[in-house]
Amino acid sequence: MQKIFQLALLLASLCLAKSVQAANPEHIKKLLTTNQCPKCDLKNVDLRGGNFRGADLSGANLAGAMLENADLRGAKLRGAELQQTVLRGANLEVADLQEAKMRGAMLREAKLRGANLRNARLRGARLRGVDLREANLTTAFLPEAILMEANLSMADLRGANLTGAKLSKAKLETANLESANLTGADLTDAYLGDANLRSAILSNANLKGASLAACSLVGAKLNGAILNRTDMQGANLTNADLTNAKVANADLSRTILTMANLTNANLTNTKLINAYLFTANLQGAILTNANLTSANLESANLRNSMLNNADLSQANLKLATFYQTDIRGAILNDIDFKDIDLSLVKLMPDILNHAARMNRTPLAELLPSYLNNTTHEEATQQVIPAVREQIRRENRRR
Repeated sequence: MQKIFQLALLLASLCLAKSVQAANPEHIKKLLTTNQCPKCDLKNVDLRGGNFRGADLSGANLAGAMLENADLRGAKLRGAELQQTVLRGANLEVADLQEAKMRGAMLREAKLRGANLRNARLRGARLRGVDLREANLTTAFLPEAILMEANLSMADLRGANLTGAKLSKAKLETANLESANLTGADLTDAYLGDANLRSAILSNANLKGASLAACSLVGAKLNGAILNRTDMQGANLTNADLTNAKVANADLSRTILTMANLTNANLTNTKLINAYLFTANLQGAILTNANLTSANLESANLRNSMLNNADLSQANLKLATFYQTDIRGAILNDIDFKDIDLSLVKLMPDILNHAARMNRTPLAELLPSYLNNTTHEEATQQVIPAVREQIRRENRRR
């Protein structure tokens, strides 16, 4: 009876409609009587609150249609035209929306859990607060889509285009974003715990305050990204590109940054406790006041970087490059200088002056004799024990 009443109302309104863009009355009748209407012309139709569970609307034209709060669970909408369609509060759980054209569609608070949106076109779609848990969004096209506060936990977004998308406060726990393009996306305060972002593009993305704990960011591009105040504890950033990234006041404790490129990155006040930075490129990086306690910086490139007032206690600096590095005020407790390359002349005055300031002894005055009368190897053998002794004395005084 409900569908018959709906049909009567719709046909009456269509008879009065003057717009040439109105839906085909016969197609509406077919949908309401059979729940099957593939490739039908239903543009601009008002079907708010309708029950179309399991309906076959494959390839149908529903552009501009009103489907607010409609029940479309399990509906077949593959290849359907849904541009500017209003689907606020609609239930589209496990619906088939593969290759659907949904530019500018309004889906706020809609339910799309388990829906198949593979290759769907969603540029500028409004998906605020949408439930997309376990949804298939592989290679979906979502530039500038609004996904604020959306739940994308366990969603498959491999290869998806999310350029400029708004994902602030979105939930992406354990989501698969491998090779996804998030260039310039807004992910402020988003939750991405355990997410897979392997080879993802996050260039110039805003992740301020986001949680990326235990994420896989292997080979990810984060150049120019804003990562201030992020929680990246235990994340894997092997071979990631963080050139010019802003990572101030972040927590990167226990992160793996093997071969990562942090050239000119700003890591002021960042926690890198027990971080693994083997062969990482930190050239020109700002690590002022950073906590690198027990960090592994073996073979890391620290040329022209700023480590002033940084805590390097118990850090592994074996074979690290410190050419013109600023270590003024750095804490160097329990450092093993034995395998640190001090052969570069511009490094030696920095370490000697640091030791001299700590012990108030002009060790730096000995440098000319070291350089003029000994080989680099001999100078290194003499300087290292002297520096070590100065640090031991300072520790005893403390």
